[in-house]
Amino acid sequence: MNPESFRKRFAEIPSEMERIVAEGEIPGISCGARFGDIVETASFGVTNINHPLKVNDETFFQIGSITKTFVALAVMRLVDAGRIDLERPIKELLEDFALSDKGAEEKITMKHLLTHTSGMKGDYFKDFGYGNDALEKMVKSMSAIPQINPPGRILSYCNSGFYVAGRVIEVVTGKTFEEAIIELVSEPLGLEDIHFFPEEVITERFAVGHLITEGRISVARPWAVGRAINPAGGIVTDIKELLNYSAFYFSGTASKRNRIMSVDSFTKLITGKIDASPASKVALSWFVEEIDGVAAIQHGGGTNGQISLLMVFPEMDFSAAILTNSNEGSKATSLFSRMVVEDLLGLNPVALEPATDYMERAEKIAGLFKGEMSDLEIFIEQRKIFIKEIPRVGFPDEDSEPAPPSSPQEISISDEGFIINLSEPYSASAGEFIVNESGRIEGLRIGLRIYNKVLS
Repeated sequence: MNPESFRKRFAEIPSEMERIVAEGEIPGISCGARFGDIVETASFGVTNINHPLKVNDETFFQIGSITKTFVALAVMRLVDAGRIDLERPIKELLEDFALSDKGAEEKITMKHLLTHTSGMKGDYFKDFGYGNDALEKMVKSMSAIPQINPPGRILSYCNSGFYVAGRVIEVVTGKTFEEAIIELVSEPLGLEDIHFFPEEVITERFAVGHLITEGRISVARPWAVGRAINPAGGIVTDIKELLNYSAFYFSGTASKRNRIMSVDSFTKLITGKIDASPASKVALSWFVEEIDGVAAIQHGGGTNGQISLLMVFPEMDFSAAILTNSNEGSKATSLFSRMVVEDLLGLNPVALEPATDYMERAEKIAGLFKGEMSDLEIFIEQRKIFIKEIPRVGFPDEDSEPAPPSSPQEISISDEGFIINLSEPYSASAGEFIVNESGRIEGLRIGLRIYNKVLS
């Protein structure tokens, strides 16, 4: 790909994003791609249906869990400085770290935290105010959360692990988490628009989240995620700055990067060894996939009514990102991802195909699967298999009203035994069953989260 073809191919993407905004479920989208030093962006819609401003490439959005990649980068800089050891138990770095499971408390390491393999309850959200001690209070409160799996046994997406990682950063640097990220990541990378606090954003053009419930759209409240949650998903930035950040991972910036981080630490940061899904592995926060022979690292984000995605292809010196302000934003991020991979980069990802006998397997997989915040029901209707999510607790606080059950999505089963989502725009996603030694299905991992089958 050369600069001219990059610009020409990217120009085909905005019309599709504009079409999605016109459909009304996603009020605003800001997207872009970077090839070397060339940046192309496109923005559509409004920041807020009640107080609308046009979305542009300087509009701030919450990037949610993409923040976790900043945390991992900061940790690896502290590893280089000899202040953190990935394999050392967290208990040795954080003396007051306490869990309900004392065995897990003694074993969990920074590597477990950054790879979602600590086994702790992952979807744990509490607000401890805006004081400098908010994160300390959050981590202390985790002494009451359950241990779902033994450390290192299986990957299950774990927001709470990043609270602990953020608190370790505070303790070893003697700074607040936010100050440490600015010092360890923003300043060395030349980033000027990485924010955490509402007061830093409120005087600028910024997007609010929106919720679609029963066909009606409304502004999502609260806007802020809460200071204690910042390590898991608190960064607010714009599309241009997110793409500036992505260039740190390009092969073409290696000489500059080597002045910031050792080659060994960078390699660990982006090299995936632990299975995360049928197609991807987890590195240190990043999810790694090989697409048509090309390595890609990516991370998505979701806050209260804002959905985002960042994809980086290091060897191609290429990245792409999209920011949306609706809980239906996955409709845009899924299409954007597919257009970037197939149309812009010309890659052909391997697609899972339904097995010829998938309906014969359906009875074995049907049933209720219980997760931390929601349940999944797999059922058969008119010779088709469907999956439906049933939220049990709210977001961003567990005391919030649960969302209504999702619309059923048609699924199938591949020859390999993976779940394939047949519903647009999620047709590229897949899940896998957790099977015991006797071949019995015990659970399901989908969307990086574990759901345990309820025995009938």
